[in-house]
Formats: sequence, C-alpha cells, structure tokens
Amino acid sequence: MHVIEVLIVVYEPELAVLGDVLRALTFVVRDGKVPLTVRLWHNDGDVPQEGGLAELYAQVRTEGLLLDAGGGEGNLGFGNGINRLLRDCTSPYVLLLNQDAIPEPGAIERLWQQAIADANDVAAWEMRQIPYEHPKLYDPVSQTTEWVSGAAVLARTGALRQVGGFDSRIFMYGEDVDLSWRLRCAGYRLLYVPRAAVVHRTYGSADEVKPLQALEGIYVNLCLRARFSGHRQIFQGLSMAFAEWLLPQSFPGRRRGIAKAVWKFLRNYRYFIATRCGARGFEPRFAGWGYEIRRDGAFHVFKAANERVGALPLVSVLIRTHRRGGFLREALKTVANQTYPNIEAVVVEDGSDQGEAVCMEFSDKLRLQYHRIVPGAGRSVAGNLALAKAQGEWFCFLDDDDQFFADHIEVLVETVLGTGLKGAYALSWRTSTRIVDPAMPEYEEVSYDRIPDEPFSRVAMWHHNFLPIQAVLFHRSLYAAYGGFAEDMEQLEDWNLWTRYTIRDDFVQVRKLTSKYRVPAELSNSADRQKKLDDAYRDAVARQATMKFEASPEFVRRLAEEYVQSNAIVHIGRDQLRAHVARRPWLARVAAMRSVLRRRLQGS
Repeated sequence: MHVIEVLIVVYEPELAVLGDVLRALTFVVRDGKVPLTVRLWHNDGDVPQEGGLAELYAQVRTEGLLLDAGGGEGNLGFGNGINRLLRDCTSPYVLLLNQDAIPEPGAIERLWQQAIADANDVAAWEMRQIPYEHPKLYDPVSQTTEWVSGAAVLARTGALRQVGGFDSRIFMYGEDVDLSWRLRCAGYRLLYVPRAAVVHRTYGSADEVKPLQALEGIYVNLCLRARFSGHRQIFQGLSMAFAEWLLPQSFPGRRRGIAKAVWKFLRNYRYFIATRCGARGFEPRFAGWGYEIRRDGAFHVFKAANERVGALPLVSVLIRTHRRGGFLREALKTVANQTYPNIEAVVVEDGSDQGEAVCMEFSDKLRLQYHRIVPGAGRSVAGNLALAKAQGEWFCFLDDDDQFFADHIEVLVETVLGTGLKGAYALSWRTSTRIVDPAMPEYEEVSYDRIPDEPFSRVAMWHHNFLPIQAVLFHRSLYAAYGGFAEDMEQLEDWNLWTRYTIRDDFVQVRKLTSKYRVPAELSNSADRQKKLDDAYRDAVARQATMKFEASPEFVRRLAEEYVQSNAIVHIGRDQLRAHVARRPWLARVAAMRSVLRRRLQGS
C-alpha cells in the first residue's frame, strides 16, 4: 500500500487548531487503514526548537505520527510552500491540507478509497469543507469539478510535477484554480468527494468579506483570463476592475488596493500571455470575479459530525421511471453519492423492465426496492406505489431525469429536525437540456434557472406551484393523513399533493441549491409542454375549489394577513370564501372597505 504524504504550510498558526489537525492525522495512523506521513513547511521562520509548537510536534511523534518540518526561507506563500515540500516527496500521492483544516473521522479513509478506485486520468480529489461548503458547481453524477481547492485535496504527485506545481507569481487566493486548470489542460480530471469532509472555519460569520482575498482575487482573476482565455476576457476583467474602483469603499484602502492589483497584473501580463494554456474541451467559465457557475447557499451552515445528536431517521427516496434506464442510472448515482447515510431508494417502473437491471447495479451501494406496475398505468399510480412501499420516516421524490447534489438530503433533514416542521424544500435549478441520445444518455445542459425562490406561503401555494417535486422532503404522517397522488392526474399532480399537505402544516424554505430538474431546450417541445401544463393548471385549480378544512380563528387570521401581503392572484372557491367571511365579521368589513376604495380609485 502506498503512503500518503500530508503537506502542510504553517504560518503563525493557532496552536490548538494545528494540534487538532495533527491529532486527527495521528488517529488515522493508529487506525492503520491509511498509512501516512506529515511534512510541514514554516513560512513564518525556522522550525521552533522550544515552546508550544515544538512540544506539540514531539507529542504527536511519540503517538506514532511520522512528522518532518522545515522552514527558514521567508514567507513563500501557500503555493510556493507546497512546491518546496514537493521537492522531497517520494510517494505517488500527497494530501494538501491547510493548517486549520481538521479532517472528520473516517474522511481520509473515504478519500483514499475513492482515489485508489479511480482511473489514472484523475489527478486530484477535493474534500468538502464545513461548516461552509464552497458553492462551486460540480457534476452530481460523476462528481467532476472545474477546479479543486488547495485547502484539502489529495493529488497525484506525478501530475503536480508534470504541470510544474503552483505558479510562483500567484502568492495566494486563486493559485489552486490556476493549478487545477493547468491539470485539466494536461488531460486530467478533477473530482469532488463530499463524503470526505474537513472542518475548516474560513469565515468567522456568514457573508464575511476578507479585504486581502478580495484584492488578491482581482489580480489572480486577471492573470487567469490572460493565461486561459482571450483578449476579450482580459478587457472584460479590466472593465470590471474599473467599475469596482468607482464604487463606494466597503473597507479602508479598497480603491488603492484595486489599483495595485491591476498594476501588478499589467507588470506580469507578458508572462501569463507567454505561458498560455488550452486544450480541446476545456473552456473556463468566468462568472464575475468567480471561476464557475455557483450554486446559491454559500453560507448555509453544516454541522460537524461531533455536533450531531441522536439517531438519523431513515429517508425514502421515491423514484418514478419510464423506459429511461440511462437516466435512471444517473439518478441513482446521485442518491448513492449523498452525504446523508440513512437512505433507501424505492424505484417504481411503468412500461418496461429496463430499470430492474439498472437497480441490480446498485445492490451493494444502496438499500433499494424495485417494483413494476402495469404498463401505461401512469406516473401518479407509480408514485402512489412508491409511497405505499416506502419504509422511511421521511419521504422525497426523485424522477428519473432529475438529480440531487450530494448534500440534498442532509440539508433538508437537518432543517426539519431543527424546526420541528413536517416539510422543507430547498432551491433548485430548472435546467434547459438538449437531449442528444436518450439511450446513452447523452445531453447538453444549456442554461440554469434558479427555482423556487419563494418563502413558504399557503396563499401562494393555492395560486401556483413553486415546489419542484424533487426539492421537497416531507414526513410520512402527511401521506397517512392526506393520501397520495390523484391517479387521474398526469400533470401538476405534485402541486395538488403539496396543496393538500400544506393545508394545515407549514413547510420551510432552505436557501441552498441542492437539486436540479430538466426541461426541454427545444422551443417546439417547450411549447407543447407548456400547453399541457396550462390545461392541467385549470384542472388543478378546479380541484382546489372543492377543498374544505376546519380552521381555528387564529389560523384564519394568519391566512388573511398572508393574503393581504401577497401579490399573487389566488383562486379560492366562492362558496368557501363566503362561508369564511360570514363566520368572521371583521373579514367582511375588510372586504367592504376594499370594494369602496376600488370604486373611489376607479372614479378618480
């Protein structure tokens, strides 16, 4: 078995935090499943021979950790510090770790298992950072990512040396993006491994702005535009910098810092142009000062493993499929990739038996049920069978062409357990998709639209469906009380379901993007789909008009306030509305005042 060499660049560390990092690595060595050694480089001077750090190094050595430390060459920056450590590495794998990135129990083992199972064209495996996960995009199926963070990443030593390691002209903040893109230009893939996490408290609070990061980020962004893109992108970056300079100062010295960043770039412009990189299929996606499309929810707080209490409830993922084995396989992969550990998948197929063979592929990865219904029975019948067969305390749907990001179930379960509510939903992408070959499947994702972005409102729910089916987690008691899908509905059956499930129980929105669902990119398909939805909308509204329920005066008062505050046009059955008004005289007065005001405005 190969030994992993852990590389840590040290600069004025907090003794307690660095101690936690080294002790976590010591536990890995004691466990014996992943052999590793540690190399440290001090950017803050010579290796200490006495004091707290020296005592810490001596202690972990006595506990079995092989540790070597060097330094005394000045502050080289993170990237150059890693390059200095790479000189003496002999192992084919190195783990780059920040001095304040503490691996979770079992995380390095999971990372290592992933690495040794992957093909040689994978150069690096990035760990997830908590409590704040980086919001960058990755593929929920393959888990490939556009770049990897240097804070916690396992890499092939040979691949790093092949591309020359970190660039010496990028001191910090973005040096990992540059290295990642050069690896991709060399033909390598990069993977994100969310089930392997480190506790890395990079921000003291949500939405914190770090002046040095913001200013150095401008310089690095311009450099990467020069190295990996064209003059159009460079001009766009310089224009952005000028616009930033014109804005009011958000922190002292901001304008001067921007000017220095641009001047530094201009001095290094010819170097980055001369070292331009590119490759077929590689196209950097700049998003402002960012380097990729970002998922909303950067400051959603994840709990560390030692902060969780109690047993985690079983979650049933209910999957409806219809003659799309390739899409089903991808959907199941996103379930298998979940960071939440207690899951079962219930697959119900309508119209073929393709799904059975696909499900067999996951028999050793997932707790899984497979069922088949009479061909042509429809998606609502399939959904009801899945609901009836599910064993979990909590349910969520995932149609075969939809996908979860790895944290989807974890985010929603933590939310409902923390709020005590019976339902929660997260942000989702409506992904315009051009299908090339449905059998493979082969497709092109054309655009991403964030939806829903509405806080929970019962009034809004009666007007329109803002809950994509795969975005919701709900308690099984709602199914027991209100039943499943209306089996004579083949469109908007989920809206009808959510309307019934929320008639008495509030749901809560989580502003983190955790899933995506597909819509056709072709205009002809979109138009046909929209016509069907319009017809289904009229049917769903008519069904809502027949809904009746008992409510307390307090509930009706809150509903009325919500209605007044809502800008939505709500369709409510006339008989129901009249009955409510008749029982609540104050509502009648509000309605009368509204009518008078409308007439006066029209008269004016």
